[in-house]
Amino acid sequence: MQASSTTNSDTPKPDCLITAIPGIGERRSYRHLSQPFVAHAHSYYVIGLVKEGRRTLQCNGQSFELQPDDLVVFNPGDIHSCEQCDGNLFSYECIALEPSALQGILLQGPRVQNSIVRQVFQETLAAIDTQTTPQIFHHILHLSTLLLHPDTPSSPSTLHEAAAMHVRDHFADHLSQPESLDTLADQEGLSPYSLIRAYHRRFSITPKKHLASLRVEWASELLSQGVAPSAVATAVGFADQPHFTRAFKQRLGVTPAAYQRMISPTKPTP
Repeated sequence: MQASSTTNSDTPKPDCLITAIPGIGERRSYRHLSQPFVAHAHSYYVIGLVKEGRRTLQCNGQSFELQPDDLVVFNPGDIHSCEQCDGNLFSYECIALEPSALQGILLQGPRVQNSIVRQVFQETLAAIDTQTTPQIFHHILHLSTLLLHPDTPSSPSTLHEAAAMHVRDHFADHLSQPESLDTLADQEGLSPYSLIRAYHRRFSITPKKHLASLRVEWASELLSQGVAPSAVATAVGFADQPHFTRAFKQRLGVTPAAYQRMISPTKPTP
């Protein structure tokens, strides 16, 4: 007698999509999987989010039950395997990150249940789809900072500490036209991602955001001296007036024009 097929025509076909993130790693999207993954390890970091299905995860000799909305985090070298533990198919979004991108730090894992980190991970996925590589890295830096394992040393190396200070000093001296981050990193003998991480560790802010903050501080001084907002935007290095207005309001809560009106003394009526 011929064996009957157990395949359900309504069952979604498994799907895997991998997209490169230049210089950082890859974005991977898995849909409708049923296959188990045998024990293996990666030379890179993996940060992922379970979208559907439940799996039993074995990682470094310990067992975990994964469910939708769980974050899954693997450090380079973590030995892990998983298999489905319910009747549903498994869907999973993740990013694979080169060790150099995170400078060998230790992340919490393998299972993380934190709504804030989950939101930042989803924002990072959105950035990968719509933004440039430097912008994507700022999101990844934020995400990795939230996942930082307490055993990770908090202080950077002497080389990285000095590099961060040099870049800060360069910004202070060249606010309107600083060198690109790639150039500054090359001058310090670091990769751009190493420099961003060193800067964040030293000043608790990324170079890009710190530069914008320093520019706003300079702009407020010029505005108090009566310089027109349109002229200030160009003088302090913002690309255009809307960019300047947005950055200023994000930090001081008012537009440059409103700030100038409030801090300028009222002229006496002749």
